[in-house]
Amino acid sequence: MPRVDINSLPATSRTWLFGISPALNETQSRDVLQQVDAFLDEWAAHGAPVTSARELIEGSFLAIAVDERSETSGCSIDRMFGLLRQFERGLGVQILDSNRVFVRHADGRVEALSRADFRDRGDRHTTVYDTLAERLGDIRSGHWIRKAEDAWPGKLLPA
Repeated sequence: MPRVDINSLPATSRTWLFGISPALNETQSRDVLQQVDAFLDEWAAHGAPVTSARELIEGSFLAIAVDERSETSGCSIDRMFGLLRQFERGLGVQILDSNRVFVRHADGRVEALSRADFRDRGDRHTTVYDTLAERLGDIRSGHWIRKAEDAWPGKLLPA
């Protein structure tokens, strides 16, 4: 039983956070989660099950977390990225493109901007989603949502 409820994993669990643009609708979200669950149910590294979980946040972010006591390997992680590439092709969305900055507008809407667009339209107070969060605790605490000046996108802004 490698897949568990994400709330059962410790805050120190390694996490991959993938931004999805455009955001998934309800049907797409359900389909993606079913496929991710099937992957996690079978995920193994060197024959050992990987204790893992997932969460889809606001239809725009897929968090995959792995219990720190589980071993992962390059090959097992590559398989996860292969699944995400299938989603990109099948759904016509971007997931693995690192050229995007996710921002939250005042109305709560999430938007993915190219780095160039963010440089032009953002400022140090723009609320951004830091998809480089590596620990589940950062996601749970909301620490991955912050002002641009406190996250990596702030480095894109003119001085």
